[in-house]
Amino acid sequence: MALPSNSTNGVQGADCKVKKVKNNLKDRANVPVAPPLYFFICLGLGLLLEYVLPLRLVCLPWAARITLSGLLLLISGYFAASAFTVLIKNNTPFDHARPTAVIVREGSFKFSRNPMYLSLLILIAGIAVLTCSLWLYIAIPILFILLDVLAVRPEEKYLSQKFEKYYSDYKAEVRRWI
Repeated sequence: MALPSNSTNGVQGADCKVKKVKNNLKDRANVPVAPPLYFFICLGLGLLLEYVLPLRLVCLPWAARITLSGLLLLISGYFAASAFTVLIKNNTPFDHARPTAVIVREGSFKFSRNPMYLSLLILIAGIAVLTCSLWLYIAIPILFILLDVLAVRPEEKYLSQKFEKYYSDYKAEVRRWI
């Protein structure tokens, strides 16, 4: 995907222009595996361990679990839907293997530089609350570490090289997670 040399689409600021990619930089993040796969691995292993070797927590009453997990699922859904919507609106792919076209600062990207990954963490937390699964609670920090080390940091390196000051400004204004 060719980058427009004078585009400000999705980038806020007075004289923001999207830079063309340097010749020595492959135009995508060096992320080895699709990040949602980490979510499904953690969820699957957590549920499998819960089935094979159940570890019970003291659970909230059913109504409280439904309410809390429902709230977490709604928050997760907001972050994911908002992120997908603004990425599509700005013609920026959410596929890690494709080039990022612009730095998006709208929707849930105003609150988090990684709203789709944040939505996965909140989603697994909601499922953990609903099922009272200690294994899924243990999976939350494991998923966080996997996403942070194997997806977020390589993506940030790529975006810093590609967009330089524009991404630095965005990093200074918006937190990595929340």
